[in-house]
Amino acid sequence: MYDTDEAVYEPHSHGLVILAANEAALEEPRRILRDVYGDMVEVRGAKVRLMPGDPPQEPIAHVRITTRNEFALAVLAELRRRGARVIEQCERPRIFIARAQAPMAALLGLPGRLVEIAGADVVHAIRLLGYRPLAPGPIAA
Repeated sequence: MYDTDEAVYEPHSHGLVILAANEAALEEPRRILRDVYGDMVEVRGAKVRLMPGDPPQEPIAHVRITTRNEFALAVLAELRRRGARVIEQCERPRIFIARAQAPMAALLGLPGRLVEIAGADVVHAIRLLGYRPLAPGPIAA
């Protein structure tokens, strides 16, 4: 596995750390590690890193979802449940497109949830938009 624009690999004393742009960028490295090492490898869930500072900065992502119209309400409900700000929604004769922005942490698990909602009838892209100061309060570990 080699560093790419989407993922960087860092060996640490406790194992390999994969720094990825989004959850989709983790899929291929996870598959390779499981193929090579089987159940001897522990693959932990994704987590979002903050940029240090005072205050720390959290990554904000842009998400674009395309699916069939029949799943539009469920997709919008899922985005709103995660606190995403829907910035555009477009209904065409057969497809629905939504664009939204949210903290990257709020979008963890969204790809899997979209598959639960719409099965193979969903396409999504999650990309880093920028950073914003983290709201005051306890920082999740």
